[in-house]
Amino acid sequence: MISYEEVGALLGLAAARDQRIAGEADVLAWHSDLNAASINYADADAALTRFYAVEMAGLEPDKRRRVTTPDVIAIARKIRAERLENFQYEPAQPDETPRQYLARLRGQISDVASGRRDTPRQAAALEGGPHPEVLRALAAVGRGVPEQAAAEQHPEVKRPGPLGRECPRCKAAIGRPCRTPGGRERPPHPRRSSPIPADPNAEQQEIARRRAVSAAALARTQEETR
Repeated sequence: MISYEEVGALLGLAAARDQRIAGEADVLAWHSDLNAASINYADADAALTRFYAVEMAGLEPDKRRRVTTPDVIAIARKIRAERLENFQYEPAQPDETPRQYLARLRGQISDVASGRRDTPRQAAALEGGPHPEVLRALAAVGRGVPEQAAAEQHPEVKRPGPLGRECPRCKAAIGRPCRTPGGRERPPHPRRSSPIPADPNAEQQEIARRRAVSAAALARTQEETR
């Protein structure tokens, strides 16, 4: 994956950045670690650059440190994963066998992850306009319809039953139940169920008549008890 010569070059680049002194033991250790993690020279070099140019550059001088093989391995794996974010398999032929598909898929993943093959940096955007039926539906949005025009000419709410009109007795709104003077719900008042609009004068006359009858009955009762 990575040769001793490549590891020596990599440690030379690290020493140029952090002034380390690399010896033969360093080369042996880095060679063993990077090959165990399957990290090639190109990925290790990219990881080394990101470590010093990005990660260490964002820290205060007293918090910076020298790169180690775990740093290189972790960053190299992250770089390979980033290259595969928008990976799309490209089939060779429509009738390829499962064996051919798997072999080609592994090859494409390896090429893209290692940087030997470019991949889109962002997901492809959808192209094309709306479906014709959608366009026709959108064209009708905001236009008036006959029912709407009729409702504008006759704004009263049409609802079956006594709740379809305002109660002339307790003034309950359309769609709301009638209430007693104490505020409790009650069945609709008779006037609300009547198809004939209530006459305010007739209602006042009826109230006066009932009061007169009650007063006369009270007077007779008082006369009889004397």
